Amino acid sequence: MMKKNRPANYRELPAATPTPQRWHWLLSPAAGAIMALSFLPYDFSQLVWVALLPLLYVLWTGPARWWRAFRLGWLYGMGYYCTTFWWINAVGETFGIHPIVFLLVAFLPLMAVYSCLIGGWAALAATLLRPRLSQGPVTEGLTVEQKKNMWAKWSWQDMASTLRSAAGCAALWVCIEWMRAHGTLGFSWNSLGMALYHGLAFAQWAEFVGTAALSFLPVFTSVIIYCAVRRGVRRFKGAGRAGRPWDFYATLLVLFCLYGVGLMLSKMNSPLALSKKGDTLQLPVMAVQINKDQQDHIAENRSPHRIENRVSQYGIYLRATVQGFKDVQQETVKKAMANPEHGFVQQLPVWVVWPESAIACPLWRNTVTGKLEKDNFTDGIFLGKEGLPMVRDIVRDMGGKGFTLFSGVDEYRLDASLTPHGMYNSMACIPGDFDSISTVSKQHLMPFGEYIPLTDSIEWVGELYSQITGTQVGDGIRPGTGSEPMMVAVPGTDEKVGVIPAICYEDTVGDLLTKFVRKGPQVIVNVSNDAWFGNSCCGVQQARNAAFRCIELRRSMVRAANRGVCCAIAPNGAFIDALLKADGTPHLPGYSYALLPVDRNAGFTLYALLGDWAVIACLLIVLLAAAPVAIKKFGSKQ
Repeated sequence: MMKKNRPANYRELPAATPTPQRWHWLLSPAAGAIMALSFLPYDFSQLVWVALLPLLYVLWTGPARWWRAFRLGWLYGMGYYCTTFWWINAVGETFGIHPIVFLLVAFLPLMAVYSCLIGGWAALAATLLRPRLSQGPVTEGLTVEQKKNMWAKWSWQDMASTLRSAAGCAALWVCIEWMRAHGTLGFSWNSLGMALYHGLAFAQWAEFVGTAALSFLPVFTSVIIYCAVRRGVRRFKGAGRAGRPWDFYATLLVLFCLYGVGLMLSKMNSPLALSKKGDTLQLPVMAVQINKDQQDHIAENRSPHRIENRVSQYGIYLRATVQGFKDVQQETVKKAMANPEHGFVQQLPVWVVWPESAIACPLWRNTVTGKLEKDNFTDGIFLGKEGLPMVRDIVRDMGGKGFTLFSGVDEYRLDASLTPHGMYNSMACIPGDFDSISTVSKQHLMPFGEYIPLTDSIEWVGELYSQITGTQVGDGIRPGTGSEPMMVAVPGTDEKVGVIPAICYEDTVGDLLTKFVRKGPQVIVNVSNDAWFGNSCCGVQQARNAAFRCIELRRSMVRAANRGVCCAIAPNGAFIDALLKADGTPHLPGYSYALLPVDRNAGFTLYALLGDWAVIACLLIVLLAAAPVAIKKFGSKQ
């Protein structure tokens, strides 16, 4: 039966299947490297909207073969990941591993594994999620009006196919980024959604869907752009006019609405807006770092004088803390003298945060009694007359209210016979009452840094790694457990604030921090040590990633990162203060001071309540988008 408004001689040309071009294999990794420029340290974030177009071109101008597409996608992934994560090679230098050995044995294999995910995405995008890509209708012998109607119908059908492909490809990309962020080699940094940080508008939607799901927007837009341009060119050649790309217009309208609402959300959660609310606590915090080189730290630990070295490092942090309080006091006086009409209010820090590597003297906790055993930490070096009590006395003499110290520390847990049964990478909370020192341990251990994957089932993997690196990495380190936030008093007040702990790169793991979210005033406290990665951009990438945790949970954050970025971040992801050089790079000794806005009545975001629900929704979208093509192919083989 002939369809309505179609003449008897109407037919449609199938999609072309040209011979694959050799230069496609060069274009894919180059385009991946261009995508990497969307992220720090390059930060050309606008590229994220178009850097996928070259890959779509090579996938959809060649035959729909999954193996060819997989290889092209894998090359794209290698260009992308090797560029954006090149700084991982710096850890080889820290361990004293030859750069070529680390590159061949560690870095390239890891990037190759990650790139397989993009290869899988490309294979599905080129086959089951491929748009129609037909050449257009054959209209010889038709009237002008008939040609117009035929091309209009073809365009609407092409737009429907484009929408299916765009939704499926975008949802699939979200799924592969979630897969990269979880599992044995989980690494969530630099998802495409993180490139939407600038302006803070699009980033605000992480409160509802999580950071990984934000990647949906640039991938969806890229597919729409590619198909709209291709459709316009085809229609112009066949009908003399390009037609209106309504799908592209609709995409722009949706992005405009998302951007506008995002701006309002950012303003609502800005430090200025929160300061005007009567239920907001202004929490003075200070993060301190001394920029200690990791190679020096390793050498000191191997030295026979390691105890003296630990005392020396501890003293540096104490002096840096005192200097920070003095600077804050002097700056307050200067501002008061410059604007006497505003009055004089001194707000010295009540929380001080030291990095993950700050306290080298370990804690020994009796798991039976729950109390600390007496050692050089509690008796001598740390709490002696020249230690923390003296610093707190100095602060009180300056008019301060005392302060609570947070610091990274190694914690050994003892059984009933006082025998250690595990070491934990912990964060200690040390209030004015030294008998109530509490700790929380890192749960998300770093692969190849704190544990070696697969060693439990394949012993030779650990032995081979030790032979190559000359280091027994992760010996004895165990993951922590629990989901209760630390309730910490605010010195000088009757208030308590919940602390969401994030140790090392746990501030990049969104679904971990959601476990600690409770109603009421809360702050994310992060202690990190990015010195393992030398002078690379690791620190600034992690700090940017951490900002998305503040948006996802709508909680402020204070973080101290040795050789990383010491900073305070507002609930909208904006940096209130950050210890950075003039060129925007870290690696500065000093401190970061800020008045951290803390909502006393903070509730739960959608992401905090439901976690990665948007990823599940994206998986369903992929199945629905791929189903029609899969059914058609399966039916044609019957």
